[in-house]
Amino acid sequence: MKQLTECIKGGYGDMRVGWLLKFNYDIDAVEYLKRMIPHTARNWNDETKTWWVSESYSDVIKDIFGNFEALAFLQGKLL
Repeated sequence: MKQLTECIKGGYGDMRVGWLLKFNYDIDAVEYLKRMIPHTARNWNDETKTWWVSESYSDVIKDIFGNFEALAFLQGKLL
């Protein structure tokens, strides 16, 4: 299972709530993310090298990245 290097709860430009994700490049993870999450619910930011994914797709993120829940849970405790 893939691992995130960063996971930050954050919004997108149109005020949609989601996750800002960063991980080491892995073509399989990128292709799965693109296949399972519609383009309207994700966005790649080339400048920051992060994916924004809508909060409603948290289960898909969890399926791709083994440490998503730990990072999301810990973040909730810190904020």
